[in-house]
Amino acid sequence: MRQRLAAEEAKSDYEKRLKSVREQAAEAWAAEDLAAAVDIAASAAAAVASGDYVSGAQRYGEAARQLTEIAGRAENVYADALKRGEAAILAGDQQQAVEAFRLALAIHPEGAPAQAGLARARELDRVLAHMESGDTHAQAGEWEAAREDYASAAKRDPAFVPAQAALARAERHLADRRFAQLVTRGLAHLDHSEWTDAAQAFRSAARLRPGDRSAADGLARAEEGLERQRLAELRSEAQNLEATERWTRALDVYRRALAVDPTLDFAKSGIERSERMVRLHAELDALLADPKRLYSPTVRDAARKVLASAESAPAGGPRLTQARERLDTALRRATTPIAVRLTSDDATEVTVYRVGPLGRFQSREIELAPGTYTVVGSRAGYKDVRIELTVEPDAPSPRVFVACKEPV
Repeated sequence: MRQRLAAEEAKSDYEKRLKSVREQAAEAWAAEDLAAAVDIAASAAAAVASGDYVSGAQRYGEAARQLTEIAGRAENVYADALKRGEAAILAGDQQQAVEAFRLALAIHPEGAPAQAGLARARELDRVLAHMESGDTHAQAGEWEAAREDYASAAKRDPAFVPAQAALARAERHLADRRFAQLVTRGLAHLDHSEWTDAAQAFRSAARLRPGDRSAADGLARAEEGLERQRLAELRSEAQNLEATERWTRALDVYRRALAVDPTLDFAKSGIERSERMVRLHAELDALLADPKRLYSPTVRDAARKVLASAESAPAGGPRLTQARERLDTALRRATTPIAVRLTSDDATEVTVYRVGPLGRFQSREIELAPGTYTVVGSRAGYKDVRIELTVEPDAPSPRVFVACKEPV
């Protein structure tokens, strides 16, 4: 009974192992070894049927050991199938690729590499068709069409190395052609002094080939031209502003030009000239804003100096001329004497500050420049009298009565 149980256990172990290797499709990759193990198991069954349980158990054990050896080779067979499938894809052999990946899937039905490989193998004919079309276009120099074909092949099978390599080759050809076109275009723009377009072309070329000397040199020439053009525009703008006596804006433009190139003589002299004219106009405007200030001798002296500067300014114009004429008129009005009639009681001593004592009188006429004066009357035994007198141009001649009436 023990021998019979041992034989049955050996048979059960054999059958489990047989089922396992068959699930791994051993018939496809270890047919002879599997058949040999099955034959041994058949002889074991015959021994058990004849009552030779010991021999049967031994033979079942031998068959199980052979199945174990077969199962141990499954992973190697799986890996080899993946390699053969990949090699077949690279060789363009769709049938062999499909067979190899199907074998791998038979060993591991859930194996992701095998599933992906079989999908790639089934797409291989379409991938190869795109590759062939791309090669035809490439040989004809039609690199845009070739790139589209290679891109379609790479899209169908991103892992297909020849497609990726061909696509990269097409991109290089197109980039080289585009680079040459951009450099040629940039040089043409340089010849016509079209600096902005030239700079744009050379920048695009430099992005295709960073560090390329021809693109860098062309871009440098374009930028130099742009700088010259910009400086010429700034100089012209500043000159136009000077011609219209917009000195503050001209000063700003000259400073912008000097920021581009600190060695520019025209910008340096323009800044100096503009600053001088800005100051001059500011002084003129300040004096003209309040002409009454010219009643002061100190202010009048300063105004005469400003007038002299305005007359000697080499960059004058209508605006400066008008301001100078207005200030000259204001100065004449501020210095033109105006007749003032003074009356008194012939007993009061009359003094006009900034003019001097006038003595006693009943009526007297004096000429005073426009301004504010203090008239003082004094008489022994009486309080002094003070009168503020304002003399203005274009006003009626002032009449002032000065007499001390209030006894002390």
